[in-house]
Amino acid sequence: MSNRDGTKSETPLTDLSPTQTGPTQTGADRRAAENAPFYTAWNTFLSWMLEYADAHPQAMFEKEADFPDYIYRMERPYDLPTTVMSASLSDLKGRPLLLVNASPRHTVFKEVILHPFESHVYRKLTYNADKGALAEGKRPFTREMLFRLADGLYGSDSKPAE
Repeated sequence: MSNRDGTKSETPLTDLSPTQTGPTQTGADRRAAENAPFYTAWNTFLSWMLEYADAHPQAMFEKEADFPDYIYRMERPYDLPTTVMSASLSDLKGRPLLLVNASPRHTVFKEVILHPFESHVYRKLTYNADKGALAEGKRPFTREMLFRLADGLYGSDSKPAE
């Protein structure tokens, strides 16, 4: 291998260690690793929505939109745990009652927005690393909280179908 000044280097190309080749991660790789827990928690949240829809005959889970980097990935590998960026719990006619969406990868602040349809009120969830879950402030947002919110939107306090 030759140096810029035309002299030969003593180190063959196969013997280069990561410290000799520079950083082993790009900035994008580091951000992806930092954001992985948020998207894993988002995927868990989506599974709760699916579980609610499966257990309640009046509810239907619908995917509303995919993440832009899934849509425009071309030949690049896709590394998020889900393609779903936006989803809803809808009635059987397809009218959304609860619309939720997660921030795409390129945004600085990662959050999940819960928006009851036809309401001016919404909730923001962020990833709480101490709790390892999505949270409102420091309070973890649980499966039970989602089910209680959905029951209120569907106007039922009934137990899921057995």
